[in-house]
Amino acid sequence: IRDARNADKLTLEQLAEKCECSSKHIGDVERGTVSASWPLAVKIGKALNTGVDYYLADTSDQYFDIQIDVEISNILKDCDMETRMAIRDTARRIAEYGKKIQAKNK
Repeated sequence: IRDARNADKLTLEQLAEKCECSSKHIGDVERGTVSASWPLAVKIGKALNTGVDYYLADTSDQYFDIQIDVEISNILKDCDMETRMAIRDTARRIAEYGKKIQAKNK
């Protein structure tokens, strides 16, 4: 949680406000001294644009996949709609090219 919060440049207090709980409780959850309730976990996921699965990933591959999604989301947050659409179209073309390369290598 701390990594995602820091990536979003949020303080404990700001995250706590978004989650409608105390900053002490968020800090305790981050440190693992208490567990988050399911409703709080959902609020944290929404507040950090990660989803609950981000915190439940049980392998480094899952974590890495989720981290990439978070990074891309954070990049897009600061872009206007035209730029976001251009990035989407470019990403789509790159993905299609990657699939063709993978198919040739099989």
